[in-house]
Amino acid sequence: MATNTLISPGVLSLENDQSFVSQQPVTVGAAIIGPTVKGPVEQPTIVTTWSDYQNKFGTTFVSGGAVYSYFTSIAAYNYFLNGGETLLVARVASGSFTSAFTSGSASNGSAIVNVSGTLALQLKTISEGTIMNSSSSLDASGSLESGSADNIRWQIANSDTASGTFSLIIRQGNDITNDQTVLETWTGLSMDPTAPNYVSKIIGDQYRSYVSADNQIEVFGTYPNASRYVYVSSVSTPTPFYFDNAGIAKNAFTG
Repeated sequence: MATNTLISPGVLSLENDQSFVSQQPVTVGAAIIGPTVKGPVEQPTIVTTWSDYQNKFGTTFVSGGAVYSYFTSIAAYNYFLNGGETLLVARVASGSFTSAFTSGSASNGSAIVNVSGTLALQLKTISEGTIMNSSSSLDASGSLESGSADNIRWQIANSDTASGTFSLIIRQGNDITNDQTVLETWTGLSMDPTAPNYVSKIIGDQYRSYVSADNQIEVFGTYPNASRYVYVSSVSTPTPFYFDNAGIAKNAFTG
């Protein structure tokens, strides 16, 4: 709605009310549909630079000891090399592709557990496929046999029962203990769903999936994704109202 206001003779102010203007379709320079090394499957994703493409979809893969590139990656590289600014990429894949996730028990270090050894928090990778798995045991240097530049690993740090907070570090899958490649650091996270720093609120718990019945990609979850690599798929043992009325952490949660 437009509002006209006469300020003085010969001067008219025209004010446009934008509150009812709906969001317009996103404009992109080109679109590519094809196989990629990693990334979400069948979900059109905008990339703005070649490095952004590498981060979300990878570049090369090894087969039979030789290094190859998909034509999708080559096309994206040349698009940005020649001045392209925005590119819509949709990854296609055959077979069943799923996200990697934290699971298992405290003994193998593949889960985020509470003091009793119960699964407390589960993360899933936004990217899908076997390449995202890094489930091998650590060697003396802290490296993973299945770790690569295309998958990730996680680390919990600075856990504090007095404040009920912890830090989550997302690292590159092929780093080592003394030479870490940190991709993201999330500090001051809480398992209290009533707190503003609740882990799902900060990192995000939304994921997208194609629903054949509706013939469209739908968004599931409550909180938008802030991480570029993972989302919170479940919080099995939340700690609601972590502090009592005196501001002291409840013994039920600290043990």
